[in-house]
Amino acid sequence: MSIAWGLIMENTFNVVYLATVWILVILMYRNKAKIRTDERSLAGRFLLAFFLLAAGDSFHVGARVLSALLGPENSFINLGGIRYSILGLGMLATAYTMTGFYMVFAEARIHNARKKPDFAFWFMQTLLSLRLIIMAIPGNAWETSTPPWGMSLLRNLPLAVAGFLLAILFIREGNQRSDKTWKATGWAMVASYGFYTPVILFASAIPALGLLMIPKTVAYVVMGLLLYRRYWKG
Repeated sequence: MSIAWGLIMENTFNVVYLATVWILVILMYRNKAKIRTDERSLAGRFLLAFFLLAAGDSFHVGARVLSALLGPENSFINLGGIRYSILGLGMLATAYTMTGFYMVFAEARIHNARKKPDFAFWFMQTLLSLRLIIMAIPGNAWETSTPPWGMSLLRNLPLAVAGFLLAILFIREGNQRSDKTWKATGWAMVASYGFYTPVILFASAIPALGLLMIPKTVAYVVMGLLLYRRYWKG
């Protein structure tokens, strides 16, 4: 396959993904009247989470599409006298919104259980807050399109631990309540991190592993569709 066809396929997927996730968010908002009264607060949390996902990926995935159109040599902008990569800024945006996504999901779990925040909740929120701090360190080099491997690993480690823990809790609590949606959502989280982990660890040495971002992204769409079907469609 030629490089040109590879770019066309990648960016076609990116556009379809962004359109899908935004349509899902719009449907969640427009059909909120269909949600059961006792589940509206919980569904509202999921709506917020997927709005954050769509907004952050619009910058990140959108930056990839724009970079492909402009060419790598033209994919920079000047802010405050500093030359920033469009891709780097896109990664910065999605890094913060994805952290918010999991913070909201962790809170939704507590809300669904109708209990006070437990140790697991505070542990996950601490990890995610730590990630926010790490992302603010200058060594992240957000102005570049290729983040330093060490900082990339450092800032993604808290997210991975929190995400895997949340996935396990979704699966376990879904089993306890015989809730197929929560179990399936948990397994979709496991899949997303299963595909994402090799990218973080080895993509700098094996660029082809970047293709695993496609099934990783699809896993989030599956999560959204599962929750939409459950709470918006009954």
